[in-house]
Amino acid sequence: MLQNTNVIGLDIGTNFIKMVEVAHVGNNFELVTYGVATHSLNLEGYWDKEILRQLSIIIQDIMQSGQFSGYKTVMSVQSKEVFVSTMDFEVSWDDQRIEEEINDQAKYFLPYPPDEMRLSWSLIASDPQIQQYTGKKRVIINALPEFVITNSKNLFEHVNLDGVVLENQTISQIRSVLRNDRGNTILVDFGGMYTTFSIVVDGVLRSTTHFSIGSEKITQDLADAIGLDKEIAAYFKHDIGLVNLYELPKQIKENYDVIKTELNTFVDLNKRAFQAPHKIVFTGGGVYTPGFIEYFKDLPVPTFLGNCTRHLYIPQHLLPHIMPLSNQLSTAIGLASRTVV
Repeated sequence: MLQNTNVIGLDIGTNFIKMVEVAHVGNNFELVTYGVATHSLNLEGYWDKEILRQLSIIIQDIMQSGQFSGYKTVMSVQSKEVFVSTMDFEVSWDDQRIEEEINDQAKYFLPYPPDEMRLSWSLIASDPQIQQYTGKKRVIINALPEFVITNSKNLFEHVNLDGVVLENQTISQIRSVLRNDRGNTILVDFGGMYTTFSIVVDGVLRSTTHFSIGSEKITQDLADAIGLDKEIAAYFKHDIGLVNLYELPKQIKENYDVIKTELNTFVDLNKRAFQAPHKIVFTGGGVYTPGFIEYFKDLPVPTFLGNCTRHLYIPQHLLPHIMPLSNQLSTAIGLASRTVV
């Protein structure tokens, strides 16, 4: 149990490293400090010694400038690295037969060879509609590449932190944004390099899908269109004065349209899987791109901006700083709010 102690959430993304420290006092949570830093490291695959060295320097700088005092750390795994899906099996099958079938089929559905991943599964036993409508029982499958585990172990050998657990960033976002959520919810993480859709039923992750459109692609499209470098285009993107959505540059609208099309498809797929979504909740740093939330108000499902700090007590001196970027920290906040190892 991570109670009566301070827990650090370490979220290493494709462009940013985000850290949040939360004090666990009984059943209450208090924000202690936070820090964000950019990086340009290629974090695909195994991390070599140079990448580990640079990551450790950035992390130590964040901890020093943010005056972090904790050391127990929950670290994120990018959701695109975690395979999460569901499979349906005959009601008469026992656990052994289900496991044998999953292992037999693993080479066809996993993104890496099965011997390079850690795979687990669990039965969804709390949703009677699945068996009622499909005549089958459904399991959730999770698989994590071995190199992700190796990377995290190597990193914690370079920093003065106690890495207690790794966690899929989508699970962390569910903890921070959808705490005590009931019903069927689509959680949309609009990040820097990727957008992730997840279907969450009564707070439990059922499946995810990813595609490579994020706020960084919008920035690059703007830079290419107006002949500016990427850094200036990023300032331009956030300084756009909007009267209505028709004034959005086409580079922004075109990317939003792709996301909207994919989101409608994801809604339909989950309707056919007998887990029709009741609402859509957006999180991730990309939600602060101009016009983002407004552009999705006409979806057939009610849409909301995530609130990942509602379970936190935030000291007055941190409120003006944390609120404008809270959704950028949704993963780190969820990590630091984990209570069990």
